[in-house]
Amino acid sequence: MKVHYINILLLALPLNILVYNQWNHKSTTPHPTPSTRLLCECELYEPANYDNDQEMKRVMENFNRQTSQRFKEYDERLQSKRKKCKEQCDKEIQKIILKDKLEKELMDKFATLHTDIQSDAIPTCVCEKSLADKVEKGCLRCTQNLGGIVAPSSGVLAGIGEAA
Repeated sequence: MKVHYINILLLALPLNILVYNQWNHKSTTPHPTPSTRLLCECELYEPANYDNDQEMKRVMENFNRQTSQRFKEYDERLQSKRKKCKEQCDKEIQKIILKDKLEKELMDKFATLHTDIQSDAIPTCVCEKSLADKVEKGCLRCTQNLGGIVAPSSGVLAGIGEAA
């Protein structure tokens, strides 16, 4: 039995190699690499690189055009944001000024009305005081009967508490 397993394993290994090898064939078509010229490849301070070379002139003009366009866009955005901020600050300043004016006017009006009135100077009705005293005394009596002040076991609710 061991011989059969070894034969199967030995046959499976070359089959896997053949199948895997057929799948991994890569195409080897040549692709041309584009030749690019970079500023770092040139000698930077040599005037021949900038003056005589047409391609370099085009690259520099394109760069200058793009940077100037970006600066213009940035400047426009900056001006619009400054304008928005200035308008918002002006609105807030106007609100603060208006609030201060109203506060000053109210203080002037209240200064003329301000008098010291003490609570003892206000008369209260005698009948209202007596009614309040009666209600207070009546409530105290009710709580005594319900078992609130004297003792919890005395009163109407004491029997209910003991039964429970």
